[in-house]
Amino acid sequence: DGPDPDMPVRGLRKYLDAASKLFDSSKSYSELLSVDYDETARYVDVEWRLSGVLMLPWHPSVKPWTGKTRYHIDNEGLVYMHTEEW
Repeated sequence: DGPDPDMPVRGLRKYLDAASKLFDSSKSYSELLSVDYDETARYVDVEWRLSGVLMLPWHPSVKPWTGKTRYHIDNEGLVYMHTEEW
């Protein structure tokens, strides 16, 4: 699924294309706060902070917020699912 529940996409190229159109990259930022890997459970936990301006006609500003993403890793070392907390 996509970076936004209202914008589902499948495939890495489509996902990156959709995600790149959400925020104005010249007025937005992301900060990686932490990365943890659980080798036994096969997941990566990432904590991040985002802020920016949405690429909508009225250019709304989004104040900084933090969240967490868990990437579930399959036996081939590929991400097969991710979950997010905001």
